[in-house]
Amino acid sequence: MTGECGLVRSAERCVVVAALAGLCGSFAATARASAMAGVSAPALSLDAAEAPAASESAPADKWGYTLFNPTPRSLMRDFNADRPDVTESPYTVDAGHYQLEFSFVEYTHDDDHGVKTDGLSVLPANLRIGVLNNLEIDLMANPYENVLTHGNGISSRASGYGDMAVRAKVNFWGNDGGATAGGVIPFLTIPTGQDGLSDHHVEGGVIFPLAVELPAGFDLGTQVEFDFDRNKKDDGYGMELVQTVTVGHDIVKNLSAYVEYVGVSPIDTGQTYLAYCDTGLMYLIGENMEVDVGVNVGVSDHAPDYLVFSGMSFRY
Repeated sequence: MTGECGLVRSAERCVVVAALAGLCGSFAATARASAMAGVSAPALSLDAAEAPAASESAPADKWGYTLFNPTPRSLMRDFNADRPDVTESPYTVDAGHYQLEFSFVEYTHDDDHGVKTDGLSVLPANLRIGVLNNLEIDLMANPYENVLTHGNGISSRASGYGDMAVRAKVNFWGNDGGATAGGVIPFLTIPTGQDGLSDHHVEGGVIFPLAVELPAGFDLGTQVEFDFDRNKKDDGYGMELVQTVTVGHDIVKNLSAYVEYVGVSPIDTGQTYLAYCDTGLMYLIGENMEVDVGVNVGVSDHAPDYLVFSGMSFRY
């Protein structure tokens, strides 16, 4: 890498980091005012009371809790993971608590007109840190990836660590109860990946997730996501509009399932439209741990044929 390229990438990072920091501060302040104006339902009690439980007529005031003054376990909200579906949830981790979500392994296969790509990702993880009652910070890492491309005279392999990402999730309403919940997730991707696993440019975007309780015990999640990515020619940035909808339902006690549709619309990136249909199972172990398994199936011509995975989420 030349000195000039290093300066350009540093400048890109500084600009996006500054924008992200300002955006997060504005969102957090707005979200607190919005949430305090509404009425939140009592949280589910997890352990013996460490603080007075809230009654239905007087919901608990949890706004004084922070990363350094944790929410008592008796006031923590129901366990809710952002995985395994693509759709993010608008719910945040309680202040002063942590939630780790990761795949044991993810395997991707694609056969694009005779050119086959097999990808393996080991322990991709998301560490969620509760900072305020309605704000969390997420640190996402890909410790090891291996991508093999072969066929039609082509053979290449890239392996090593992948890019990292930093996100801030702000809940606007419904964090502790209600028929709907909404929020915002600005994020920044840092090009830490090795050659072949990263485009070596800072990228970012913003996600607007929404959760809705449906009749007959069904839950709906949806999001609109704007990704600002490096274009295929690597001479500028374009945008990808990601739209998702997922529907979940309990099967038996502690076991639930979901089906999901994901569409990715490129704008000035040189890519093509991608569409996926996904499904999976989640099993809740106690009140603070969940395991999952699932498959994402590409239904558009250039989407990967399938991705299979298994993972776990737990909080403390």
